[in-house]
Amino acid sequence: MMIWTAAALLFAGTITGVQGSAPSIAVGTSATFTVAGSNPCGAVNIDYGDGTAITYAITGLPVTQSHQFDKAGSFTVIARGMGNCDGEARTSIVVTAPTPPPPPAPAPRPAAEVTALTFTPPQGIVREPVSFNIAGRGRCALVVDYGDGNQQSFETELPRRLSHTYAVADVYTVIVGPVAPCVGKFTEKLEVVPRGGARITSLGIEPRPGRAREAVTFTIDGVGTCTYSLDFGDGNTEERTKRLPDRVTHVYPAVGDYPILLRAGSGCSGAFERNLPVR
Repeated sequence: MMIWTAAALLFAGTITGVQGSAPSIAVGTSATFTVAGSNPCGAVNIDYGDGTAITYAITGLPVTQSHQFDKAGSFTVIARGMGNCDGEARTSIVVTAPTPPPPPAPAPRPAAEVTALTFTPPQGIVREPVSFNIAGRGRCALVVDYGDGNQQSFETELPRRLSHTYAVADVYTVIVGPVAPCVGKFTEKLEVVPRGGARITSLGIEPRPGRAREAVTFTIDGVGTCTYSLDFGDGNTEERTKRLPDRVTHVYPAVGDYPILLRAGSGCSGAFERNLPVR
C-alpha cells in the first residue's frame, strides 16, 4: 500500500496555466476557459470570480469549460488542481454592461411659435387701453379674441404688442390663436375694473350682534380683485386675495365686544372699522 501511494505522488499532474477565449465580453454572454498542464489530472476547480466556483471531473489536461457572466465587472478566474493534480493558475476577464441606447433626438423646434401672453397693466381699467404682450419668435398669422366680442386677425413678426380698450368692467377670456404652421395657443383671463381701480366699498356683518359659538358672516363688497386683511378682533386675522364681493365666516367662542378692522392691500384701496357685540 505504501509503495502505491508514493508512486501516485510521484506521478501527480500539475496545472500550469488558464486562458480565456477573450479578454472582454458583454454581460449575459459566455466565455470559455482552457486549463493547461501535465497529467495525470482527474479534477480541476475553476473559480470564475463572480461568486461561482465549480469542480469538474476530467480525464486529463488540457480541458475547456464555458461560463456565462451575468454582471459587469473585472473578474479574476482561478483554476486549481484537485485530487491527483496540483498547481494553480490565474487569468482575468472584463465583463462590460450593455451600452445604453442614445437619447432620442429632440423634436425640431417650430420655425414660428407663440410662447406667452401677458397684460400691461395686469388688471385693466374701463375705457383705458390695455397692452397685450405676445411673446414668441418667427412670423405668425394670428387670431386674437379679446373676449368682449371683438377679434383681430393679422400676420406679424413675434414678439408683438397690441392694444385694446374695454367699455364694461368684467372678467374677459383672451385667446391668442396662431394659424399653422405657427404654434402655441394661449388663453388667459383679464379682469377689467371701473375707473378708480380695484377697491373695497363696504363691510357687512350678519348677524349683528353676533351669538357666541355661532358663525358670523362678513361680506366684503367692492370691485375688482383685492388682497385684504380682516382682523376679527379676537386675536385672529385672515388675509385673502379674492374677486369682490367676498364672504368670510368666523365663530366667536365667548361673549364680548370685538373691534373689526378691514384693510385693503397693495393694488386695492379701502379700509373699514366696525364694532361687533357678541351675546
